[in-house]
Amino acid sequence: MQNWGARIIFVAVLGVLAQPVFAQSVSAPVDDAAASARRQVYAGFALEHEGDAAHGWQVFTNVQTAGCIRCHTTDGTSARVAPDLYAIGDKYTRRELIQAILEPSASIAVGYDTTVVQTHADEEFEGVIKQATDAWIELMGWDGKVSRIALADIATRRTSNKSFMPQDLEATMSQQDFADVVSYLQTLHQPTNDLTAGLAIPLAAHPVALAPFFSPAVHLEHPLWFGEVPGQTNHFVVLEQGGKAWLIEHRASGDKQSLLVDLSGTVFEGPATGLLGFAFHPHFTENRCYYLKYQIQESNHIYTVVSERLFAPNFAGDSGAPAREIIRIPGATPDHNGGCMEFGPDGYLYVGMGDTGPQQDPQGHGQNLNVLQGKILRIDMDHPAADRPYGIPADNPFIGRPEVRPEIWAYGFREPWRFTFDSATGDLWVGDVGQDAYEEVSLVKKGENQGWNVFEGDVPFSNQYRRPGDHYVPPLFYYPHRVGVCVTGGYVYRGARAPAMVGHYFFGDYQMRHLWALTETNRQLTSLVDIGLAPSRISSFGVDHQGEIYLTGYDDGVIYHLDLSAVDPTPLEARPLAETSEQAPVRWHYTLQPPATNWMEPGFDATAWSYGPGGFGSRNTPGAVVRTDWRTADIWLRREFDLAPNASLTTAHSIVLRVHHDEDAEIYLNGVLAAQLPRRTTAYIEVPLSAAAVKALHPGRNELAIHCHQFSGGQ
Repeated sequence: MQNWGARIIFVAVLGVLAQPVFAQSVSAPVDDAAASARRQVYAGFALEHEGDAAHGWQVFTNVQTAGCIRCHTTDGTSARVAPDLYAIGDKYTRRELIQAILEPSASIAVGYDTTVVQTHADEEFEGVIKQATDAWIELMGWDGKVSRIALADIATRRTSNKSFMPQDLEATMSQQDFADVVSYLQTLHQPTNDLTAGLAIPLAAHPVALAPFFSPAVHLEHPLWFGEVPGQTNHFVVLEQGGKAWLIEHRASGDKQSLLVDLSGTVFEGPATGLLGFAFHPHFTENRCYYLKYQIQESNHIYTVVSERLFAPNFAGDSGAPAREIIRIPGATPDHNGGCMEFGPDGYLYVGMGDTGPQQDPQGHGQNLNVLQGKILRIDMDHPAADRPYGIPADNPFIGRPEVRPEIWAYGFREPWRFTFDSATGDLWVGDVGQDAYEEVSLVKKGENQGWNVFEGDVPFSNQYRRPGDHYVPPLFYYPHRVGVCVTGGYVYRGARAPAMVGHYFFGDYQMRHLWALTETNRQLTSLVDIGLAPSRISSFGVDHQGEIYLTGYDDGVIYHLDLSAVDPTPLEARPLAETSEQAPVRWHYTLQPPATNWMEPGFDATAWSYGPGGFGSRNTPGAVVRTDWRTADIWLRREFDLAPNASLTTAHSIVLRVHHDEDAEIYLNGVLAAQLPRRTTAYIEVPLSAAAVKALHPGRNELAIHCHQFSGGQ
């Protein structure tokens, strides 16, 4: 085991925050005021009352009442029409589960949107795609019945924004039954195995600093890609999932945003589709060529398209010349299209393609070398063939093999969401989004089989497409869904501003917003630390000409610069200076009424306040320890603790608070502001003390004071 080093942790405990699910929001059906009021009542009850998980299982499986078991499995098989709820308690908070049940059409999981098919014979079929080939698709309806429809028989095909789950399901249950079902769902956790049972990614001794890169005048909606224009100083391109590509000039006098190209009427936008990828030609300054990757729908089929376009001669925008289609790849469903493409150091264009679904890759696209899905492709844009607008590099690994596509460079991928080349070594790093259990980070080499769907991570998944004698390359690192649920691949840092970080690979988790840094030697993990939490879900990373790394915030539309200069990658070793509410029923004085203005000062008399064990908040908050109910908008807390005369008190970034808060929190140490924490968290996090608070900390008696303000929902 690696020696993670030693640092000191000072700890406090509060409440919780829910994270949004990985799905695109759609408009829920309009209903009457009574139904809306009922949902609010049920939501409030389930947030404020402890549920009985055992009874919740009975309600879940009772087909005479809620009957959830008719549509959902809980064993990872995804055998029914609705999402499998295996490990749902690891992925979603209580608040998210409540919202998903009460508003099922507000956020539909990727791979479970409803497909509506009208045949030439005027038959209509509605269901979730469970199988798809070049000749037919199979739809499963809410009743579990599977219908196979030949593609030649389909007149129209569309995706509905309405979930199969009934809008008013809560009306079939009492409020207590509803709370019990939610509590049962919270018990569904991913079982551990020998390889991941002890996985706990340690915190870096000092986290990354993130700062918005563009001015507030720049407005972006669901950005998915960011990069600097070659040959142009402070000119950047940002893609929006809806189809717009923006050219942004970063200026001291104010950033200028102009439209590069608008494909919003062309791209097929959905939870996993849209304008997903961008690449500049290696000789862009001479030929002005750039490439876009997106999905379209034509004749009831979904295709992933790579097209070539030209910048204007003055590089102020697109030339307006017609685009040239380079390649078109059919998709079995709208899902898992692999958004990335990059020119490698060899000058060839690499294109990442996911298996395109359905869930679990039932047709084995990842292992089928006769199709382009589930692969990383490598094509030559400078020497096109007579029959296609690109050439095949002579050293591609499968040239000349019958029944094998020569474009393939590597295979066995599910959803390669962002791959990049190390600018110093040329190594290809890939983040591959998993199915139900694991997320992967891989170093990929020529001709390799990364294993999907025979393996997920390094764990066997299915033997259906296993071939005797095949070699499956395990990922460099994979993590279970109790750590994160949707990997976003990043970059190896080669900038100059943070010499200590050179050679670290920086990546994150889209849903959980964690940022991580790892190093490797000979494809063996040598270090791994958690360097912070992003303000928004992480849809992509970018890099500028100087090698500095950026993050695209999907929800808030902000591009963040990662200031790595202050990061200390030495992993923290927890040495509590004071007993914490997370581990023991530490007692606090607290009040729910506004106290005197000097409530945080040393020596303040809080004996008239209430007295109870921490933490404080709504019970059954996932990931939080709650021993004392708190249900008002505000709470003020105080406690005393003693430090030994020989206590080691070092620099500010060596002493942190361990906090779970919902929502805004301000924390004082001996009357000095130690931290101001906006928004909320979904788990306990470590927050460095302010430098002033470290100076105020001393051997002997110390006093901690906290104010937390709740805006809505559970505390």
